[in-house]
Amino acid sequence: MQKYILDNKEEYYQLAIEYYYNIDEDHRNDLSKIVLKSISILIDHKFIPTPCVKIKIELHHQTEQKRISTYYLYLSEEKEFIDEFLIDND
Repeated sequence: MQKYILDNKEEYYQLAIEYYYNIDEDHRNDLSKIVLKSISILIDHKFIPTPCVKIKIELHHQTEQKRISTYYLYLSEEKEFIDEFLIDND
């Protein structure tokens, strides 16, 4: 699983960006940059089925160049949606 993710990390980040654009319309006008932060294999969690892939991206403000939110996407080994979180940094 780890080698596959390493070889296909751009695909995982692209999936996270696509899922993000499906949920957040409020900040899109302010958004200037998406920062690809990390991809992890989650092996234990209280309420998210594991093992799974956790992808983190940060969304930065257009004019202020600061982070406005952080988006987390959780996918199964087969790249099926498990969960997602969008945390505003207000």
